[in-house]
Amino acid sequence: MNELIEQALDKYFSDFKEYHLIILILFTVIIALMQIIQSILVSRKIERFKNELKKSEIRFSRHNQLQVEALSNIYPILVETHLHTLVLQTEIQKDVNERDSLIIKNWQDSFNEIFNEYTKNAYIIPNEIKNEFSKFIQSLIKVNSYLKIEKELKEMYVEIQGNDHFFGEEEKRIELTKDLDDLKEEKTLDRVIDNVTNLKTEIEEYFLKID
Repeated sequence: MNELIEQALDKYFSDFKEYHLIILILFTVIIALMQIIQSILVSRKIERFKNELKKSEIRFSRHNQLQVEALSNIYPILVETHLHTLVLQTEIQKDVNERDSLIIKNWQDSFNEIFNEYTKNAYIIPNEIKNEFSKFIQSLIKVNSYLKIEKELKEMYVEIQGNDHFFGEEEKRIELTKDLDDLKEEKTLDRVIDNVTNLKTEIEEYFLKID
């Protein structure tokens, strides 16, 4: 009787060990498969991330290149405009009839050049520099308005036998004179010189950062 019980127990535990071993093997295989699948998914995500990063680097590199090209073209024109403004600041102290028209023309030419260059490249210029540029352009526009008003006022007078005679509209003359006085009060030329100095500094600092 005891022998039969021992045989039954041996068979039971033998079957249990085999069943347990099968479960353990299946569990190990499932874990291994999960790890393989997870590894594949992670690898794909990393690959996608690398591709996106590479695209971003290419876009960023191209963006920087365009900024450098734009600022490199703008900077020499800024220097030229700065010099013309300093000369104009001295010339404008003279009487309108005594001024050198070439100096005024040179300043207006540099104004047009810097305005066109900025308008063409505004989309790519860094924000900090763009903010300074906006102030500079506004000041330039005011100086240009000042010169145009002076010219318009001058054309209202005709010199006859050494004397200036007024042949314009009085209301227009009063309006232009007021506008001119307002611009003088603002010290527009001084502001242009301050703005261009700040702008040049911003651009120089930009190039130092990327050096």
